[in-house]
Amino acid sequence: MPPPTVSGLVLRLRSLGESDLLVDLFTRRAGRLTAVAKGGKRSKQRFFGVLLAGHLLEMNLAPTKSADLWRLEAAQVREAHVGLRGDYRRLLAAGPVLELLLRATPVQAPQPGALELALMTLARLERASGPAELGSALAIFLARLLGLLGYGLNLDSCLQCGRPAQNLRGLRLSLGGGVVCPACPPGRRERPAVPGLVKSLAAAATMEPRALARLRLPPGQLAEALAFLGEFWQEIVGRDLPSLGLASRSLGRCWSGAATKP
Repeated sequence: MPPPTVSGLVLRLRSLGESDLLVDLFTRRAGRLTAVAKGGKRSKQRFFGVLLAGHLLEMNLAPTKSADLWRLEAAQVREAHVGLRGDYRRLLAAGPVLELLLRATPVQAPQPGALELALMTLARLERASGPAELGSALAIFLARLLGLLGYGLNLDSCLQCGRPAQNLRGLRLSLGGGVVCPACPPGRRERPAVPGLVKSLAAAATMEPRALARLRLPPGQLAEALAFLGEFWQEIVGRDLPSLGLASRSLGRCWSGAATKP
């Protein structure tokens, strides 16, 4: 149960009747939860300019008769992430951050580190210097969230034979959850890993959080990284992730001119 006052990232807004809103949130203490904002569509005092996807809010919550639904009594914006709305590519890159917290996490189950990772990613997307950095921030989020939610990739050894993967060439990435060495027979759910990609994914998953802001994947790795991580997350979630496909396609068109600022 979350405390009465809680910080939460707005993931999605849904209409409820003529004047109310359902607000899907991700909080540090209670994970994902849903609150009803009475009069949220029309309020010009309590919620005007507050309830927007991507806003980090400080909120007062009250219980309802349903254990899975809270009532949003009051809220104020702690971080608006306004930089994301200044360029459509930044906003597209932020979409999968919100969608995965919504689709891949259970209701009211704490997920240590997940909110911090999301906020760190959104902040980097706001100040990203170009499409390659936008793609890097997104790929790092996708790889690191896997570990936080218990789905971490095995990048150290072959999934089939257990052979150490370090310094091997010709590795393949498998939707089974890691790498396959070139000595093992190929499978349908595998794709070749471009040079350096496995090392970059391992760094994204294991580096200290404060050092992640300096990690950038070369444009030659980004398309493959996002394609594989997107497929892997779809396997986990069991459904399409439209925001991830849209972000990957949009950024991919820019990587040939990665020096162009967004």
